[in-house]
Amino acid sequence: MSNQVTTLRDWSLIWLEDGRRCITRQLNCGQDVKRVVETVAKVLRSKEILFKTHQHGGRTYVHATKLGHAFFQCIKVDVAEIAKHYPHHRFSPLYTVFKRYCQGLWDGRTELRADMAEGLNKVVQKIRQFGKGIALPKRLSNLHRCERANAKKARDLLAGIRKSYSKIVAIRLDLEYFSEYGPGQGFHAQAITVEQAQEHRDRFLTYLRKGPFAEHLAGYIWKMESAFEKGCHFHFAIFLDGQKVHKDITIADLMGEQWKAITEGKGMYFNCNKKKEAYAECGIGMLNRGDDVMWSYLEKAIRYMTKIDHYIRFQAPEKSRTFGSGGPYRSGQ
Repeated sequence: MSNQVTTLRDWSLIWLEDGRRCITRQLNCGQDVKRVVETVAKVLRSKEILFKTHQHGGRTYVHATKLGHAFFQCIKVDVAEIAKHYPHHRFSPLYTVFKRYCQGLWDGRTELRADMAEGLNKVVQKIRQFGKGIALPKRLSNLHRCERANAKKARDLLAGIRKSYSKIVAIRLDLEYFSEYGPGQGFHAQAITVEQAQEHRDRFLTYLRKGPFAEHLAGYIWKMESAFEKGCHFHFAIFLDGQKVHKDITIADLMGEQWKAITEGKGMYFNCNKKKEAYAECGIGMLNRGDDVMWSYLEKAIRYMTKIDHYIRFQAPEKSRTFGSGGPYRSGQ
């Protein structure tokens, strides 16, 4: 399983109060947005006619290209459910354009039919025409600029840490809150405000900088997300001096337990270091400075922490940060 798919799945899991983890429709919604964005991007780059009809034996048949089939699957996406699961988010401009022209196209029937070909081709043409204007490229440029800025911060931090330390311990933690279940409501987040979640995050950052592992802290990166079923939650990458500390799984558990204490039992955590085997390209645990392969895996994993903004981006209240980093710090400082 690729890091990208594994990360998206992990980010969609919720905790129940009894300690169980549960996969919900949030994962499907996130994957649907990603699929739509990537398909529309391909549509804009292509010029082919996606749907063609032909006559045979007195009947009309439709032939769709590979991209046509992908586009047809996209029109089945439930945009209302996506909006429910991501109520405080800004979607990719490509998803927004798709929703503008394609919402309501699907009539509920599974098969692609010949009588749909002309209408689908017209919609594709409208999307391509809109893509030639000024608005869409400008919006995409703004989105990429912000994502690139965060990616550069992460890249520079990793470069600085690699230069300063011969070994590091890389830890990935998801710091969350358990979800609740109500009859007729299904799973839903606890009533924890963004401000409360930010206070908890700040206390955890203080723990990193001044707690038992502070002396060996090389740096950290965090990202804030939110969703209907999970509420606010944080994804952390934490780097420690590998010459001074070992046992990454144990350390990550201790940090996670601190999060539970900070949140007064409302919080849960997921220790990614416990499931290294799930990552096709595992860049966590002990990394040596000269191990180019492991560092490339780590860089890819951290890159995805920013790349997900291409699809869905949480919009926190004004002046609230959703991405941050610290370091590189020198060991013992």
